[in-house]
Amino acid sequence: MNYKYILIDLDDTILDTRANTRNALKEMSKFVDFPFNDEQIQYWYQMNDSLWKQLEEKQISRQELMNSRFPNLFRHFNKKIDTTNINQQYFALLNQQHELMPGAKKTLQELNKTYRLFAASNGTSDKQYSQTAGAKIDQYFEKIFLSENIGFDKPDKKFFKSIENKLQAPPKDFLMIGDSLSSDIAGANDSDIDSLWYNKNKIVSQTQVKPTFEVTSLPEILNILQ
Repeated sequence: MNYKYILIDLDDTILDTRANTRNALKEMSKFVDFPFNDEQIQYWYQMNDSLWKQLEEKQISRQELMNSRFPNLFRHFNKKIDTTNINQQYFALLNQQHELMPGAKKTLQELNKTYRLFAASNGTSDKQYSQTAGAKIDQYFEKIFLSENIGFDKPDKKFFKSIENKLQAPPKDFLMIGDSLSSDIAGANDSDIDSLWYNKNKIVSQTQVKPTFEVTSLPEILNILQ
């Protein structure tokens, strides 16, 4: 392949964000009068996915997303809980979690031998830096490009254009790897960047978004790029 730069999403692509979230929420039960059982965590996943989708579509701001999650969760389960400083407690716990998706570290190690790797994420900076360092994968990324620093969220073309400008490279030099059709793949496609969809759940896409490549496990990427 003629790619010079590989952009890689972090959450649910490299980092096992569902596992890390579950572990952090269960830890929260030590500080909040709420059990964070499996039903409640499943609701969190659904609510959180919906809110991130709204952020991608510019219907809400990042701050609105962060501020609404715990109030929404407790309201849904009819619990009155003071949410003052609750985000700080949650992120302090979340930042300590660093489980990876299967095959993530080995895939990064191998790709790093041939390509220049950059993380490209909508996630918050403290979390991404803490978790990649904790998982000992930060060494494989030359830089972590974050939407909160760039000023635009994936799939906005301005997110990808900013990276092109920083690296002084045209779209043809890049490949974007990610698990989200609506964020990673659609954003790359709109920016004339080739894309690789990590379809870990083996779903049949119901959208018009078409990736350049598709895999169902991370090690499969090596078969395509090496």
